[in-house]
Amino acid sequence: MIPIEPCPKTIATALHGIMSDIKTLEKDSENSFQKYNYVDVDSFLKALNPLCSKHGLTIFMNEKSCNIVGDAKKWLHITYEFILVHSSGDTWLQPIQKNMFVQMTGGQSLGASQSYSLKQFMRQVFLIPTGDKDDLDAHEQNFQPKKKEYQNK
Repeated sequence: MIPIEPCPKTIATALHGIMSDIKTLEKDSENSFQKYNYVDVDSFLKALNPLCSKHGLTIFMNEKSCNIVGDAKKWLHITYEFILVHSSGDTWLQPIQKNMFVQMTGGQSLGASQSYSLKQFMRQVFLIPTGDKDDLDAHEQNFQPKKKEYQNK
């Protein structure tokens, strides 16, 4: 097991302050193709940038690796590393990683991957409520195999 670096008190205090101040983010964007509403990355940044500034926290996002996978359809597997730094200079030396797979369709693939990974990182670290129902409780939990129906000919 890899040891976890202790979080500096300044960063822990900043995280606590941001979590105390953050409000539910409204789903203000619509995916018209798949017919659902979501919170876009700009809404996350508009909500969090002032709070991070207020509490002295900076997030650094680095692309750690990027690999092409797949045969007919090419996918990018990108690993991002996030580092938290306080305005005092304290750095939490425990990087947090996020993996993302996106279909390789051009430069937008990288931007979409970066935006989604950053949103998920912020949602995870600050426990931001968005009203999303993307956990298992929102899905059907019937694990019984479907019965096959046979017709006699």
